[in-house]
Amino acid sequence: MSKIVDFRQRIVDTIKVMYPNMDVDWYDGLFDEQDIADWTVKTPSARVAVMSTNGDHEVTGELNARLRCVVVVIDENRFVALDGDARAWDYVESIALKANLYNFGDPNAAPATMVKFRRISQPVLRREGVSIGVVEWESDLTIGTNRVREREFFYRPDGSMITQVPSSTHTRGHVHTAAGLQRDEQTDFDASED
Repeated sequence: MSKIVDFRQRIVDTIKVMYPNMDVDWYDGLFDEQDIADWTVKTPSARVAVMSTNGDHEVTGELNARLRCVVVVIDENRFVALDGDARAWDYVESIALKANLYNFGDPNAAPATMVKFRRISQPVLRREGVSIGVVEWESDLTIGTNRVREREFFYRPDGSMITQVPSSTHTRGHVHTAAGLQRDEQTDFDASED
């Protein structure tokens, strides 16, 4: 699976945990009045889009993709006129606070920065009792193969990285002294003593 698609799903899953009763899904980054009409069938709802803006090369050989992440929140009036506005602001504010300096549990993502949030005002939607809020931020995501990890670490035949070293080592050597004498030495090293 694409790392970008996986990252987008992590954002969707995070919002679902925050708001279990909210209809959360992804979208392609563009929406119009028909999309909003479809999304208001099940409110409150949120739609998540991840759009790449540009990328830089890393010393590891990976590409650092700066992703522009967008969450659109839609709610509508329920009990009194304009009460959807307060809820939309609450959703937008909570999602912005969650996104701020958070990597959504992805070890290849940097904490989110440049968080912006706002309400979209549109007279036709307001008259229909629909409230829309948008949260945007930037997340850096490294994609590709980390060449440093390939060169600097040891791997098992199954491809998994060796991360543990022996706790004790027994060595035996043949030593030549400066005077030309020879002798055998034996050394025991226990890493647990450090």
